[in-house]
Amino acid sequence: MQILRSKKSMLILVTLASIIAFGVTTALAQEKVKVKFRAYAVTTKMERFEVGDTEGHFVTLSESKGVTSDGKFTRYFTSRSDLIKGNGTLSGYGKYVDIKDGDYYFSKYQGPAIATKSPEGKLKITFKGTYIFIKGTGKFENIQGNGTYKGGFLGKGIIFVDVEGEYVIKK
Repeated sequence: MQILRSKKSMLILVTLASIIAFGVTTALAQEKVKVKFRAYAVTTKMERFEVGDTEGHFVTLSESKGVTSDGKFTRYFTSRSDLIKGNGTLSGYGKYVDIKDGDYYFSKYQGPAIATKSPEGKLKITFKGTYIFIKGTGKFENIQGNGTYKGGFLGKGIIFVDVEGEYVIKK
């Protein structure tokens, strides 16, 4: 009889442990959302300052506004670049607003800018780097994640950016 109680107690204990473990695992498991899109933007404001320490050294502050290629988000960016003849660093903040419901998220990005010359001798600047999600509202509240980006200029003040990454919404 004692052995039967012991087995029954052990079965109950294992069952309870499994329920608790499954509940904790389910609560901790967050759905990862993949991010992949192209965004386009137009520079709406720019201040450019010559540093003066070396030829072609400029610090630029700019704002841009655009949309994602899938038409789901309006995108706003504030950027700072520190470039010598087109090469240097680019950093800033992005705000993506869901066109349907107005919920939005912020990201912070940074990476190098690289200047090359086209066969015609025109300066071409491209950029790439990493970003992290830093804040969100509505369905993006408690957003966490990161990714990469790369892009460049399609013309004067017209920007494209390819974005990839993933995020979770922490409960």
